[in-house]
Amino acid sequence: MSVLHLKQNVIVKVIVTEKFKEDFKRELSRQLEAAEGKARELKSSLARLVIESAGIQNPTYVESLKARIEEERMLQEAIASDLREKIKEVESLTPDSIYPYTVIEGLVDVDVGDNLFKKIAGVEVLIKDGVVIEIKEGT
Repeated sequence: MSVLHLKQNVIVKVIVTEKFKEDFKRELSRQLEAAEGKARELKSSLARLVIESAGIQNPTYVESLKARIEEERMLQEAIASDLREKIKEVESLTPDSIYPYTVIEGLVDVDVGDNLFKKIAGVEVLIKDGVVIEIKEGT
């Protein structure tokens, strides 16, 4: 076996267009709705637990359960807050600017004699409206 398949991060950047902004805001808004809904659901679960726990003989268990629900609710609220900020950020993007959209995992083949550092150095993919415009290796 002389060839190894290694994982590497691939940075995906986007040339901002109105279509990208609309699509990305729609996706972020969907995620925001889900996070807010989950936080509301957890809040009412907590309220139900408080009411239903009146007869439970193990208060330590109830407190532990309350703490876990509250922790998850706070996490969902933090996610929602981050998503609101991200939506504002996307709204302020100017057309034709470059936006660092995401990082995905890719594979690279490494063979005997290859410069490992060059092979696994960051790869960038530039897209516009979903179409690959440019691939930069070893950036």
